[in-house]
Amino acid sequence: MRRPSFVFGLVLAAAGAAFSPPRVQETFRRPEGFEFVKTVEVAGNVAWTDSGLDVKAGEEFYFEASGTVILQKDNPVAECGPDGLRLRTMQQPVPERNLGGLVGRVVVKVEVVEDKETKEKSSRDYGEVFFIGSAALAAMPADGRLTFGANENVVGDNDGVFTVVVFRRKA
Repeated sequence: MRRPSFVFGLVLAAAGAAFSPPRVQETFRRPEGFEFVKTVEVAGNVAWTDSGLDVKAGEEFYFEASGTVILQKDNPVAECGPDGLRLRTMQQPVPERNLGGLVGRVVVKVEVVEDKETKEKSSRDYGEVFFIGSAALAAMPADGRLTFGANENVVGDNDGVFTVVVFRRKA
């Protein structure tokens, strides 16, 4: 049964399509010295999902992620797990890492901007972004609010969900 999947992968690779073999979810074990904080569902079609956690610069977290996001609905080649597809573009939050992979961001500044003509208000936020993938140990790059998303800037045509389990180093 593995042979047809392998052959299908070779056909995709030969056709110039990105091929990333399906990720087999392993059982992760909580690292020593870390405690469970929460589980966050990260929708693929939302730019940033608020974790509800305020973090401090240097604070250590361990993340485990699973699930699937489709980077373009109805395109089976555009499906990826938290490690993303082996593609890179300059128009993604972390351009040196896989497209669509799970990333974290610590929001450090929020600006409210008012349109002078319409008086409509909108907000812009800025933050420090880091790659997580299927599992990562990370020291927070700044004080702020922790958010999660796919390593892609165009999310309106995405589908699917990543599930992120968050652990914090015990004080």
